[in-house]
Amino acid sequence: MPSPSVLVLVLTYNAGPPLEACLTSLLRTTYPNARIVVLDNGSTDGSDRIPDRLGIPVHRFGENLLYCGAYNRAIRDMRAGADFVLLSNPDIVVPPGTIGRMVGLAESDPRIGFVGPVQRRTDTKGVRSAGVRWRCGRLPEHALVPGEPIDAVEGAFVLIRREVFDKVGLLDEAFAINLEDIDFQLRARQHGYRSAIAADAEILHEPPGTTRRLKGAYYQTRNALILTSRYCGSVPLIRLKVRLYLEGISGKMLGRPRATYVLEGLRDFRQGVAGIKKFS
Repeated sequence: MPSPSVLVLVLTYNAGPPLEACLTSLLRTTYPNARIVVLDNGSTDGSDRIPDRLGIPVHRFGENLLYCGAYNRAIRDMRAGADFVLLSNPDIVVPPGTIGRMVGLAESDPRIGFVGPVQRRTDTKGVRSAGVRWRCGRLPEHALVPGEPIDAVEGAFVLIRREVFDKVGLLDEAFAINLEDIDFQLRARQHGYRSAIAADAEILHEPPGTTRRLKGAYYQTRNALILTSRYCGSVPLIRLKVRLYLEGISGKMLGRPRATYVLEGLRDFRQGVAGIKKFS
């Protein structure tokens, strides 16, 4: 019996050398039935030519659709015939046996809709994430001990059963990037699916640079409020607003660049701004 087919979608934008390391590692996978496709969000640094050099198909969007927009278009057009879809950031190194171990866990229980690996940092090799925990009124947190209860698998590298898309739909583009993974998995939970970490599967995930962290603060702030407004009552939403406002104001007083992005995320949530943010 053939192994389940896995469509591996690697999303990239000006990723440079980390993309080549990621793709090279994926080409060394021992899993026998994986198809790799690169999704390029309009890179201008020449990194969109790396897949060509490695013989990997690349779909060029010509503009930066961020996470949800790019993946949704690819999943809509390419998922037919795949048993699983694996979404991957470009700053990840994947050991040869990782995909096979993740598929093995998914195949062990049809209720498992999402499987993630243990993520280790490229610099210290310490655990970066073993899943995500989220409680109403709080920002999501990384689980750091493999095997502890989680609410979601981080979207940086996640194996998703194809039928989840058939039944639940696609990623919500109101999020654009950041926390869309939690929203999608919460929606899937309503259809009986759960998320799990394959404790014997690992990846190396490079920490984000300063610019990504700052813009990430905006999306995390705004999207945490969107998430809370959808799944929690008014009291947790008010509590989170106050916590984020105090973080933003105190950070502003201390001259922390992150504070500006936090306050902008709060403002845009109040004004109903969603989707891709055009930063000045």
